[in-house]
Amino acid sequence: MGKEFIIKRYTDDDKERWNNFNERCVQQHFFFNRNYMDYHKDRFSDFSLIIEDVNKNILALFPANRAGNTIYSHQGLTFGGLLYLPRTFVQKIIDILSAIEAFYSSFQIEKIIYKAIPHIYKLEQAEEDLYALFKNGWKLRRRDFSSLIVSSKKWVPDRSRIKNNKIAINNRIEVKYSTDLFSFWCLLSSNLESRHGVKPTHSLGEIKLLVDLFPDNIKLIGAFIGDEMLAGAVIFFTDEVLKIQYSVNSVRGREVKALDALFIELIKLNQKIFLDFGHSCEEEGNLLNEGLARFKYNFNAEGLVFDTYEKSL
Repeated sequence: MGKEFIIKRYTDDDKERWNNFNERCVQQHFFFNRNYMDYHKDRFSDFSLIIEDVNKNILALFPANRAGNTIYSHQGLTFGGLLYLPRTFVQKIIDILSAIEAFYSSFQIEKIIYKAIPHIYKLEQAEEDLYALFKNGWKLRRRDFSSLIVSSKKWVPDRSRIKNNKIAINNRIEVKYSTDLFSFWCLLSSNLESRHGVKPTHSLGEIKLLVDLFPDNIKLIGAFIGDEMLAGAVIFFTDEVLKIQYSVNSVRGREVKALDALFIELIKLNQKIFLDFGHSCEEEGNLLNEGLARFKYNFNAEGLVFDTYEKSL
């Protein structure tokens, strides 16, 4: 596997070492904490890797699962890829990626899917892995379009958003944090089923578990009239990003512009460097939901892409 490092499969015995190293990585997200990754381990066959030097010091992590003869990094996460320390030299990343390819080949793996981590979720630009993917002949498989607000820039929303916020104010909409995940999940599940014929990625039980495990990273905010939640959003916090993971508007909420008011309040409250509205794509990134993308654009959002690469071994 190379003279400078060795590769081993992750086991439960490695959990503490994995989590300790993950906290020091340039790629900053609680997604890669094993307490998060393992909440749905019954759904995925874990094939994560630990890359060490000859003295068994960890150099990098590769969160991954196996499905048939394909490795994904990672199907249960929004993104994945190599996790490594700040100021890691690009040639080392190229060598590690090559060794990972060889390691998986020895297990008759035919393809690897790599969901690259956008720069906003890193402590430095840290695009060594993107160059390594190019250098090693990986191909772009998918590109999803997301929408981003940069907090340091002057915020100038579209007039339509300002108008809708006034409607919400006139209807006495109150935006506040909430612990009523049950009401939110009922709204979300009903909306996704009626409009798209799908269910939320997480079940109510799973999201409650994750909130208990990561109370500082996962919160619910709602738009209310009295005690009735008309719109809501589950938001994920990392060191530099506020990410809107789920959002929903009820029928009445659409009438009184509850979700507009909620997003505007979130933007005003946000103390992170970035606010990530999330994807506006369907069908493996090939279909842009133009209405959804324009809705976010009108909040003065910019474009951000989430890239997925693949390599046949």
